[in-house]
Amino acid sequence: MISNKLKKIVQEIKETDKEFEVTPRELFLFFNFEKRTKGNRSDVNEFLNENQLEVVPDYMTSRVDEKITLRHKKRAKSKKTIEPIQRIQLLDSANTPPATVTREAQLKEAMTLMMMNNFSQLPVVSGSRTVHGVITWESIGYGLTNGSESDLVKDFISNDVTILDYKTPLLDAISTILEKEFVLVQKSDKSLCGIVTLADISAQFLTVAEPFILLEQIENHIRQLLDGKFLVNELNEYCKIGDMEREIEHIDDLSFGDYVRIIEKPEHWDRLQLSIERTHFIKHLDKIREIRNDIMHFDPEGISTEQKAELVKMANFLSEVIKFEP
Repeated sequence: MISNKLKKIVQEIKETDKEFEVTPRELFLFFNFEKRTKGNRSDVNEFLNENQLEVVPDYMTSRVDEKITLRHKKRAKSKKTIEPIQRIQLLDSANTPPATVTREAQLKEAMTLMMMNNFSQLPVVSGSRTVHGVITWESIGYGLTNGSESDLVKDFISNDVTILDYKTPLLDAISTILEKEFVLVQKSDKSLCGIVTLADISAQFLTVAEPFILLEQIENHIRQLLDGKFLVNELNEYCKIGDMEREIEHIDDLSFGDYVRIIEKPEHWDRLQLSIERTHFIKHLDKIREIRNDIMHFDPEGISTEQKAELVKMANFLSEVIKFEP
């Protein structure tokens, strides 16, 4: 019979991942066993396995009163903390406090700031937490058209401004920005921390989408190189995984890993009738495969500059190779 003390320890380990130090003698006493016999060991092991526990070092080879650690078996975890929902805070522009003007500022000050920095709008604020609106080229134009002779910002303020919380889901923010052309971003303490415009969204889209476009271009070129060079039954044989067969009818059914495995074989390479050197090409193609794996993680920060350069280099290289394909 298992002691209640062990049951409580196991429950705490499961809930908190806490580790407990015990001795082999104490461990066996939890089961009302006085000695470490083979039969007793079987019962202890069964209990440990059922509860996904392990003992380090081995309780059978440790001295009977030596301290050993009872803990949960290692859990597979992500290498980095995962935020399931991408939020507007991941954008650089949402983390760059914008230039601002006050209501009592001179109109020419606002216009100078906008012209010098190529801004289309400036938030009009009091302190760091009160937003009165924005001044834009459009609001200035309307004011002057309607005969305003004022030289103060307060007479050209537009109240048509949307302020989003720093934690707003990015997809929701994008919809708003597409409608409003820009939004201001505030942290939970109401301090203004950024302004996000259509240009920022376009730049972010390019950061995320460009690698996919380059990768598709590379894959299309590789499919073109392989097109018509192999029989369907050959491809099915080449791409078997153990005893598991795959239904491959077209070159498009192949994965990027399949491309590498097929092309790297000298007898397959010969069928492509290319004049380039095989080993260097395979080496760089495998590098593209690794980059592809990173791309498929959909990291909002995109891939590294070096990885993008490799994609561009391979895409351009294949474009030239295809020109001279037999």
